[in-house]
Amino acid sequence: MQTLEAYIETTQDCKTEENLFRQFDIFVGSYGVDVSTYHIVAENLRAIQVETGLVRQNFPKDWVKRYLEKSYADIDPVIEQSRREARPFHWFDVDKKLNLNAKQKEFLEELKSAGLTDGIAVPVFGPKGTMAYFGLGTLEDQLDISDADMMELQFACLQTHNRYIELAHIDDETPIKRLSPRESEVLSLVAAGLSNNYIAERLNISENTVDTMLRRVFAKLGVNNRISAVLRGIGSGLILP
Repeated sequence: MQTLEAYIETTQDCKTEENLFRQFDIFVGSYGVDVSTYHIVAENLRAIQVETGLVRQNFPKDWVKRYLEKSYADIDPVIEQSRREARPFHWFDVDKKLNLNAKQKEFLEELKSAGLTDGIAVPVFGPKGTMAYFGLGTLEDQLDISDADMMELQFACLQTHNRYIELAHIDDETPIKRLSPRESEVLSLVAAGLSNNYIAERLNISENTVDTMLRRVFAKLGVNNRISAVLRGIGSGLILP
């Protein structure tokens, strides 16, 4: 098993996000983790929509489809509780921490039925007031993880989050170009979790126009994806509360 120190050194040498997450999967896999998800849930301590803040995940496709179709992001009790926690906790212990409603109980049952037999929620706090959530799950049996293991995994997740921020240039203080009012409006709707299709309907423009405007926004902010654009937009005051 790779030590935490060795993992940190390895991630410092990673030059791409893809390589970073490849190393992450290898590291957490040694603890019995089969699947994972990584969301940035706040920037400057301002909450970000779960769908918007998703950086990467490798959960079973059927579960991801069900999660989206049922809008579980709106009621996911695990992510909700992770915003309030400083330490990792097991997914299925969330009912001891929250007074779950019927839909949240249904969510946990469906999570089990999807084959995710156990998992831990790992909250981390990073630069620029960012908060992130890592969900580390297993598709077989239970995770045999001690308290010391949990803390090592949390440090590994923190290092991964901080390194991602660096690689994605989210913490880049390079001056950015001013957005037009329409571009700011589009970016605000992206931050609210709307897809290009819904943004087009909301603004009564074509989806191609939305795509073109987002490409201009990415260029002006010096980023290449939606989450990086949202984070830079919030951090630079381009997206108002």
